Amino acid sequence: MLSDEIIQKVKETAPLLAEQGVKITDIFYEKLFFNHPELKNIFNMANQAQGEQSKALAESVFMYASHIDQLEYLTPMVKRIAHKHASLNILPEHYPIVGKYLLEAIKEYLGLEENDSLLEAWALAYDALASIFISVEEEIYAENENKLGGWRGFKPFLIDQVVDEAEGVKSFYLLPEDKQMVSFKAGQYVGVKTKPANDDYDEIRQYSLSNAPGDDFYRITVKAENRNAVPAGVVSNYLHSAKVGDAVWLQPPTGNFVLKDSFRSKVFIAGGVGITPVLSMLLNELRYFDSEKITFIQCCRDKKHHIMEKELRTLQENYGFKYNVSYESDDGGDHRGYLTKDVLKKWLPNDEADVYFCGPKTFMSEVNRLCQELGYEEDQLHYEVFGPTTKLS
Repeated sequence: MLSDEIIQKVKETAPLLAEQGVKITDIFYEKLFFNHPELKNIFNMANQAQGEQSKALAESVFMYASHIDQLEYLTPMVKRIAHKHASLNILPEHYPIVGKYLLEAIKEYLGLEENDSLLEAWALAYDALASIFISVEEEIYAENENKLGGWRGFKPFLIDQVVDEAEGVKSFYLLPEDKQMVSFKAGQYVGVKTKPANDDYDEIRQYSLSNAPGDDFYRITVKAENRNAVPAGVVSNYLHSAKVGDAVWLQPPTGNFVLKDSFRSKVFIAGGVGITPVLSMLLNELRYFDSEKITFIQCCRDKKHHIMEKELRTLQENYGFKYNVSYESDDGGDHRGYLTKDVLKKWLPNDEADVYFCGPKTFMSEVNRLCQELGYEEDQLHYEVFGPTTKLS
């Protein structure tokens, strides 16, 4: 239990962290990787190069400093980060290392002495937060390990089938070498570990499972990012060059972007490859929910980039749910151009539905704004941001 004095000292740093947090976390990561290069096997170095990881960590540290006396406010953030950590196999022994260099970064940036009371306050505050994460992450690890077919850590899966889904997008059907796999919740993801050629370190990425819970395989659907882009799409291109029989290493499924218990109508809105978690949700709901209360909206660049069109058309014919397609720059869909308030008003069933959406951040930000303008409340809007930060802006 942190004392009132410690809490007050940490809260006093919140304004500084809001303005200068990224500068502190930049120093932190530089120190961390210089002294522990082996941690590059865990961290997404492409996000490091972009500065996204520093920004995300700064946001989290600021949130903690601001609400250290209201830990219940932090529960959603802690759960989201803990699930991501579990997909990376973050272990208790990693936390003292991170704490050491975070404190050194604060000390260096603020020009503090070794025995400064602010450093001592942050050391205690960090230990308290680390204990929370270690506890939540152990619950996730133990739950997955104790499930039927469960395991802990990474284990090998073989690529059983590769299917072209659209231009630059492939699905990979994965089977465990030991024939044991756990069930998952629709919307969850797996940590996928690879070792691309000419790469000094392992590369881990998270990919949403795009198949239905209960299948005897996992399916991930991957867009090959431009090799010359920043980030460079190291893992996506590695996977696109993989063949049937090749192995990848998977963590058990994690993630808390999952269906809520509700009898409301369901709306799923997908932008590009953001279709993956919401397609899994659709497949799950078609088994258990009234298909007449389901709406699926898919936004694509054009006909060539219409991901999983054949599968979705077949599902719509068989189950009769409402399916609308928007092509940004092509004819042949139900709408041409970007989604607008008028288009959504026409397609959405009513403002009593739960809306699940995923895609590029700008796309989701716009969907979120339009839905709120149409009368949807925040607790009806559920989304997943691919990447280290949860902010839509």
